[in-house]
Amino acid sequence: MLAALLPAAARGEDSGPLWRPSEGAELIGRPAPALSGLTWLNSEPIGLEDLRGKVVLIRFWLVGCPYCVNTAPALAGLYEKYGGEGLVVIGIHHPKSERTKDDALVLKAAKGLGFEFPIAQDRDWKVINAYWLGGARRSYTSSSILIDKKGIIRFVHDGGEFYRSEDNPDADLAYKTIDRKIRELLAED
Repeated sequence: MLAALLPAAARGEDSGPLWRPSEGAELIGRPAPALSGLTWLNSEPIGLEDLRGKVVLIRFWLVGCPYCVNTAPALAGLYEKYGGEGLVVIGIHHPKSERTKDDALVLKAAKGLGFEFPIAQDRDWKVINAYWLGGARRSYTSSSILIDKKGIIRFVHDGGEFYRSEDNPDADLAYKTIDRKIRELLAED
């Protein structure tokens, strides 16, 4: 309780500027759509109703995407850092070719990226359309959605990459903002 009264910097938290999405901000505050129509590759099927009380980070990714490769260590690190505190990370693969609809290929790629969290295949793009595309013109499909304990979308990273970096300030600020939002959502009742 005392720590919550201290300024963010005194608690060791970044109190600097926040990264803001240029696309998808209108999704924040909306209920997260269902995770229906997915093929779960390394876990039992998961529904959002099963995750109430947990913070959920969904990353839409695909085999061969350089942004996904660059972001993979950050995703794995966030899962390792906060998984025990109630963060669930879900990787949803959205294939862009017949070849990448192959479950074995996707699992091999996920393993190579260090993904230890649940991975699903969105072969028909039903979930990515419900969450992200939905008729909107977006610059990236490799986006991330952060959902609170009540199933409400609270943050979007509109695509590309995020990771800790001195050389890429945009990716670094996006990572720091996602990390901060996860901490805030985990602290909520």
